[in-house]
Amino acid sequence: MEDVLTQLTRQLLPQMTAAEKSRALRSLKALIDAELFDLAASEGAEDDPDRACPWCGSPHYVKRGRDGRGRQRFLCRGCARTFTDATMRIFSTTKLDRSAWMRFAECHVDMLPLRESAEKCGVCLKTAFFMRHRLLEAMAKRMPAFRVEAGGGAELDERFFRESFKGNRSRSESGVPRKPRTRSQGTDGHEKICVLINDAGDIFYEIAGRGGLDEAAARELLADKLAVGAIISTDRAHVYRRVLPALGVGAHIASKREEHAINRVNSLHSQMRHFIGRFRGVSTRRLENYLAWFKWTWCFKVRRSADELTELIVRQAARGTYEKTWRQYKATPYPFYEYWIKQAKWDSRARRAIYGVA
Repeated sequence: MEDVLTQLTRQLLPQMTAAEKSRALRSLKALIDAELFDLAASEGAEDDPDRACPWCGSPHYVKRGRDGRGRQRFLCRGCARTFTDATMRIFSTTKLDRSAWMRFAECHVDMLPLRESAEKCGVCLKTAFFMRHRLLEAMAKRMPAFRVEAGGGAELDERFFRESFKGNRSRSESGVPRKPRTRSQGTDGHEKICVLINDAGDIFYEIAGRGGLDEAAARELLADKLAVGAIISTDRAHVYRRVLPALGVGAHIASKREEHAINRVNSLHSQMRHFIGRFRGVSTRRLENYLAWFKWTWCFKVRRSADELTELIVRQAARGTYEKTWRQYKATPYPFYEYWIKQAKWDSRARRAIYGVA
């Protein structure tokens, strides 16, 4: 038996004009998207094992009726305050329709450009940018922790990205410390990304600094990720020969590039390069979020369809919280800005010494 909605649609569409049909179809699409959003966001929400009080973080709570919208309400045993699954959540403070968020999640899975995503969702470019980074912030919090236990193996290498001040230079609150460069001019330094991949398929990355990887940065990044007795494979960089024995690894296998001993991590580098390349350049101060996006895609994309990934994004975002506001995103400082401050001071002194002018 056909449902009422199908019968009404078949009866009314032939009697409508083209403009009326277009509006009706858009409304029907928005209704379907909103229903899909509710299904994805509410799936397993009341049985979430990771639920905790958003006010004090206590995991001890009891059910306490429902709120005006019918959502389950909880009473925290720690601070005696009530909360729901929507308290301090990403979707609880948004003014956008649920259908817009569902369409944006679909665009996010397809990795569409911001302008195309904004057009599909009926929002401005600024809102699309904020929606993207809200989702990325929620996704980053759901990443599994990386740890190589004793006897486990991992490959370690570095990945270089050009330092980028991409953005609106005239409106940037942080300021741009140097003149624009073309691709042919190159760059004075690189951001170093350490990427680990072990036999289980987990990956790890961190922004280690400008230029080459130094001992202090390597020790700080790897201290809590490599257990005593781990087996690490790297290239023949000197920094690993000094840092890894000090961390107590069981074995350090240093191989030449032509020996292809770290092919898994090299393959990961290639995938990361293609992923970042789709966005036609990523600003250095936004790079961490895009690396989290890459890791999320790499961890969850296996044997999942686009619809399943869309539901997963909505479900994770519905349970996640965000910390940064639009003003905080806009004022995000550039990493390693101290280098450019020192460079500017040196340049002014050099100009005075050589040319006698400031």
